[in-house]
Order: sequence, then structure tokens, then C-alpha cells
Amino acid sequence: MAVRTGPRVAVVGGGVFGVTAALHLARAGCAVTLYEQGADLLLGASNVNQRRLHRGYHYPRSPETAREVVEGVRTFVEEYSEAVVADQRHYMAIARTGSLTTAEQYLRFCDEVGLEYREEQPSFLRRRSVEVSLRVREYGLDVDTLRRICWRRLRRAGVNVRLRHRVALADLRDHDRVTLAAYAGLNHLARSIPGQGDEYQFEVCEKPVVRLPAPYRGTSVVVLDGPFLSVDPLANTDLFLVGNVTHAIHATTVGVLPLVPRAVAGLLDNGVHPPPAHSRFRAFVAAGREFFVGFEQARHDGSMFTVRSVLPYLDRTDARPTLVRQLDERTVSIFSGKIATCVDAARQAVRLVTGDGPAAPGRPPSSPGPVGFPAAPAGPGAAGRVALATGGTAP
Repeated sequence: MAVRTGPRVAVVGGGVFGVTAALHLARAGCAVTLYEQGADLLLGASNVNQRRLHRGYHYPRSPETAREVVEGVRTFVEEYSEAVVADQRHYMAIARTGSLTTAEQYLRFCDEVGLEYREEQPSFLRRRSVEVSLRVREYGLDVDTLRRICWRRLRRAGVNVRLRHRVALADLRDHDRVTLAAYAGLNHLARSIPGQGDEYQFEVCEKPVVRLPAPYRGTSVVVLDGPFLSVDPLANTDLFLVGNVTHAIHATTVGVLPLVPRAVAGLLDNGVHPPPAHSRFRAFVAAGREFFVGFEQARHDGSMFTVRSVLPYLDRTDARPTLVRQLDERTVSIFSGKIATCVDAARQAVRLVTGDGPAAPGRPPSSPGPVGFPAAPAGPGAAGRVALATGGTAP
């Protein structure tokens, strides 16, 4: 356990960004208390996501986001290698019609950013529906293992974890510094600071959990770049998570706080629910049949729900920057939509909180173009809606 020479710091939000910030602050000598409103760590958006460690391939219209994520994956793997699933096959495909990026543009983007690929197609992908299919270097994410790692390291670092604690800034006066990592719930705390409380785009999202035919086993496919879909294996199971840019979203709000339809409010951040009445699973299947052979055989085991938060008015570029900011003399906020950047964000937070935290090391992107893949990482307002107070972090 590190010697406590730094300030007393409260970290609010027990998702992967809050946990990682708490760990790095404790390692820097701070006396850290981590507050999470849920019954466990990593129950919010850190849990309800595609369980894929994004490595930049998703952002052909935002090379800056792609480069940030490339570096983020490197530092994430160094920190949490045991939670990285390296034995899955990952593919990116460009839709033949309706895509905002052509195959030529996508290949040029991969080359410019330094993203490895080779042209290859999974057996169940309909060739007539895509312009190009690429085997890419990405990893899956085992959230259950990640949660166990987080608990083990928090205990070892001496972080005081308080579950089922929903706090306001006024409750944290005994702390010298505060780090907010509450993702979609960030403004529930930040707006009590004069001049703070930015607008975000909040999306109430569904993640169906399904069973698929044998050819899908161990394979992740993302269809870009528009209102399309993805399938990803759920680690250590025979199940898959299905994403869809359009059908996954049950409600969208741009504002200071999210509004959630009452019909799904009780389902948020609460694990997998047996197929709920308000599920859009049939729409997912209808969309998937256009691209995937045998997708009509998908069996719906249930769905997870959460609130996703992104910066508004960025549809043209789909940028997903990670923002670590000083809100006032004692409060730092962390906002990000990509789990892979949690270590880099934590390092930035340490620098702001302590004034002399470790600098995040730089590293150029890996070599571009059609290549073989390196070895796996080493290591073990409206009627019928309610305002939501939420903690946790991003998908």
C-alpha cells in the first residue's frame, strides 16, 4: 500500500473510469474514497456495451479519435491484460449502400492511422451487402474478469469503496479534492458548480443478448458506416451481444440531464432482463438479415439497458474525445465514451489533482496496411419520461 502524502480525494462513479482514476490517485499517494450508487462496481455503461476493446477502426470520419483510442488500448492492456480477450476473430465491413464512408476511403483511413488489416470475410457475411470486409486487430473485453481485477487492486491500493452511496458535492466537504467520473450522471454533480453543467446527447440504449448459429462462434463483426449493426461474443459463454445504430436507441435527449421513458427506467444498469415487452429485438433481427446469413435463427435470451452519453452535434465526424477538465479549484471531471482510454484519462486526472502526477507516455501508431497480426497481449421532460440520476462510465 502506498504512503499517503497527498490530498484526500473523493472519486464519484464506480465504472471503469472512476475505478482507474481511484487506483492511479492512490498510487500517487492520495487518500482515496470511491463512491458508487449501485450495488457493485462496473454495473452501468461499463457493463452494458458491446464488450469490445475499440482500437480506432470505428472512426473513419474522426482520425483524431482513432489515434487517441490506439494509444488508449495500449495502456489499457498494460493495466488490465487479464480482462482482454484475444482469441476472437474481429471483422469490419463497409456496407455496399448507405455508408457514409466508401471502401476506398476506409482503407485510406486505416493506412493513415496505422491500423492493421487484411481483406477477409466471415462465412456468414453476405458478400452482396458489403463493399469490403476486413479482418482487423481488435480484442474482446471480459467485464466479469475486469470487475474482479478492479476489486483486487482497489483493496491492495487501500481505496475506501462505498457502494450504494449517491452523493452530492455538498456531501464531500471532508475531502480536499473531488474527481467526477459519473458519465451520464456527471451533471447531477457538476451543475452545482457555478458555470458548469454542459449539454450532452443522452441515448437510452438496449443491448440484446442472443444465441446464434455455430458459424458465428468466436466472431465479432461490425458493419460501417451508418445506421447498421454489430455482433460480438460474450466472453466465456455461447451468447452474443447485438448492437444497432438505430434500433438500440429507445430515447434521445440533448440537454443537461437525460430523460428516460418510464417503460424502461426500471431496467437500466440492472443486468440481463428476460425478453422485456418493450424490446426492439425483432427490428434488430430484420436489420441483421440483410447482412448475416442465418440471423433469423437468433434466439433472444434477454436484454440489457443503459444510458449512453456523447457530446452533441458531432454527427458529421462521430468524434468521441476523452475530456479531463478542471471544473473549479477542487473538482476535476472525466468524460469519455471509450473504455480503452480510461488509463490515459486517469493519468491526466492525477496531474490535475496533485499538480505533479506521472505524464502519459507517448507512442506512435503501429505500422499500417495489410499485415499479419501480432501476438495476443501478455499477462494473465415529456409525459411518460423520468429524469435519471446515474453513475458509472462509458461503453
